[in-house]
Amino acid sequence: MKRIYYIFMLFPFLIACSNDEQEFPGRGEGALVLNDLSRQQVAKATVKTRNTVDADLALQILASDGNVYRGYQYAAGATLPDKFALIPGDYTVHAYTENASTWTTENDGRGSAVFETRQAFNIQQDWVTYLDVMVPMTNYGVTYSVPEGFSEWFPICQFTVSGNGRTCPLTQDQAAYFDPANTDGFSFTLHLVNNDGEVYDLETQKYENPKAGLLYNVTYTFASDDDPTKLKIGISYDDTYEELVSEITLY
Repeated sequence: MKRIYYIFMLFPFLIACSNDEQEFPGRGEGALVLNDLSRQQVAKATVKTRNTVDADLALQILASDGNVYRGYQYAAGATLPDKFALIPGDYTVHAYTENASTWTTENDGRGSAVFETRQAFNIQQDWVTYLDVMVPMTNYGVTYSVPEGFSEWFPICQFTVSGNGRTCPLTQDQAAYFDPANTDGFSFTLHLVNNDGEVYDLETQKYENPKAGLLYNVTYTFASDDDPTKLKIGISYDDTYEELVSEITLY
């Protein structure tokens, strides 16, 4: 699975000396333009449009003392100005989602992704600075997948993942999110019932030291083609696959 980021743009562009008050609202000032602020979807390419703003990101422009400069503070979904007038100096863009204190209880306790970054930049007189800042996910997510046609053999399939003192049952279109600061990682299990009503509770597996910014997909596959009696278990993330169990016999 791919790392998850929000994106907006950074490169300096020199503007010829100008008396245009619309270009530089104050004498002796420079300007900041957030050319683009958008989210890169997991495992999907995105097309960015100039001056688009992702509604999930809040934004602050911080002066060198760490305080919000000139009231440049915007909640998620707020309309941003086309240009930020700034006196020459050092600043920081603080971009973040506003769920830092609530994410563990969202989505029926499965949690939600948290994004945050602080990117330093410099303003020079009569320059416009364009920012390109990648805003990473600061927690990690867990999903799962089973082979195509799995439900024909096992009409009841229940996946459960646990971490950070939380236990989350998931369907295949859901993800649970956890804090990587807890190095104990996460554990998971699968409960199955076949067409004859026979119940199989797979042994709990554990994955240690997960990293922030990754979506871990627990994968269950048939150990051999069309043999529902044996499964293997792995975890995929980014472009990496780790095999955890080479073969487990159900019956």
